Amino acid sequence: MSGVRAGLRRVAVLLAVASAAVLSGWPQVQPAVAHSALVASQPPADGLVEVMPSRAYLTFSAPVREVKEIAVIGPEGSVTNGEATFDGAEVMQTLWAGPAGDYTMSYFVVSEDGHDVRGDLHFEVGALSVLEPGTSTDPDASSAPAPVRSADEPEEDGPGIAVPAALLVGSAAVALVLGRRRSLRSGSARSR
Repeated sequence: MSGVRAGLRRVAVLLAVASAAVLSGWPQVQPAVAHSALVASQPPADGLVEVMPSRAYLTFSAPVREVKEIAVIGPEGSVTNGEATFDGAEVMQTLWAGPAGDYTMSYFVVSEDGHDVRGDLHFEVGALSVLEPGTSTDPDASSAPAPVRSADEPEEDGPGIAVPAALLVGSAAVALVLGRRRSLRSGSARSR
């Protein structure tokens, strides 16, 4: 019977060692750290404004370290007036008045983490049309809003620490059961 106990003890020790090895070598899955991105603009991307605003605003998901270039080009060329300024995650660019038509705003900034963020957005200056609430000029537009993920909702991180923690808890349970059996048996052997 002592051979069985010794075998069980070896199994418990092996499980504990394997669990420790798994825990120490398990790659911890960290949430992806996304680089800064444009989250809002004024004039809005693909939007229509009645007159050219005196200032364009770009809001990024993280603070900006440096503005390399902001360019706003329309039917008669550039309407960019002076250098862009920034405060935290918001970049401001003064604009000249421009005629009705299509415009492209190109941006190139360096985010706080040192990564370049560049892109283009388009908007139009022209007469606004009046639409009935709930109607759209887009024949493919759906009346159902697109699903939006809350900023409070955690992203899926994969197994993270759950798998190694489960292995550790399982190994500890096996070790406790085997240790408890051993102490019960040795206690009953002493009382004889």
